[in-house]
Amino acid sequence: MPSFTASPVSISAGQKTTLSWDVSGATEVTIEPGIGSSGSSGSLQLSPAANTTYTLTATNEIGSSTGTVNVTVKPVVTGKADLVITDVWYDGMLRYQIKNQGDAASAGSRSYLYVNDLFGSDSYVPPLAPGEEMIDKFSNYTWRRDPSTLEFTTEGKVEQKAPTTYAKVCADGGNAVNESNKGNNCATLILGSTFTYDFLVEAPLAKWKSSGGDLTWPMTAHETKGAAYRIPLARTLVMCPQQVSNGWILGRFAETYFPLESRTPTTRPFEVPGNAKFSAQVGFGLDFKSTDGVRVALGYTDDIGSVVFFPKMDVYSDGKMQTYEADLSALAGKKTEFILWVEAKDSPEGDCVRWVEPRIIQAP
Repeated sequence: MPSFTASPVSISAGQKTTLSWDVSGATEVTIEPGIGSSGSSGSLQLSPAANTTYTLTATNEIGSSTGTVNVTVKPVVTGKADLVITDVWYDGMLRYQIKNQGDAASAGSRSYLYVNDLFGSDSYVPPLAPGEEMIDKFSNYTWRRDPSTLEFTTEGKVEQKAPTTYAKVCADGGNAVNESNKGNNCATLILGSTFTYDFLVEAPLAKWKSSGGDLTWPMTAHETKGAAYRIPLARTLVMCPQQVSNGWILGRFAETYFPLESRTPTTRPFEVPGNAKFSAQVGFGLDFKSTDGVRVALGYTDDIGSVVFFPKMDVYSDGKMQTYEADLSALAGKKTEFILWVEAKDSPEGDCVRWVEPRIIQAP
């Protein structure tokens, strides 16, 4: 039975849902209505106008199997307020801008401030007419910034970094307003040094493995066992699976640090920060021509060391670069390692894939 899901399964008119699927062993995959032939795995954002049942049909020489998912579309509620935080900033005091983007006046309400997920303060917001906005501040909150800490960079240098602080402001924290949408009330400001993990920089210290066994950095593209190498000026990491049918290659990435006693770069699982996401552009180079493409994915290690993959994506040598993104918010606060995965299909020749600017970043 194919894996076939929608998230969320209930939306308001004009909103989007993400359809995701992952099918193995199929020669043809179709999704109806309105999508048609598709790769064996992928995801697609859709905005159906009415309740829709999507049906995926996977076919091979044995027969076919289907999977369905229902998306419910609720009409847009009119005649209600809709409070949103449009901006948050810090200028010696934490300030925010709030707007009523609904089509009815709001009652008086209170905005809540959370600092690193802990309640910090609140402020009163008077009734706002439709389209009205105002700037306010949390005057009864004393902002305490933590001192900087010393960290070793990957070049072995010592630098100061201010710990990251998350300030989240939520409109109508006490749920006093009858709103048309309660899901858009909050906005986040990241203060201090934001987290960035660059897979291209860390590639030499990653643990590389293919279906042919362990791999040792540095490698070249002509190794039949599989290879990974960098093109620094193009901000590109190239990964080539083992040149056999259904061959694969993975890189296991962790945090790099320099123990004081040895000053030798070492890796360890790192703690995933809040508001993190992975993004990269993925495609084939002009020098590589694949017959049937590859499948790529980002994965991570769970509490027992097993690898869990985000939705996989098919990539073809059609000259196009595709965006691969993964929301890491569900992993915030967990210690893990990340996996870059490339898997060949039946025809493995030429299956070298480019990851352009593969990074984990924090985004408000």
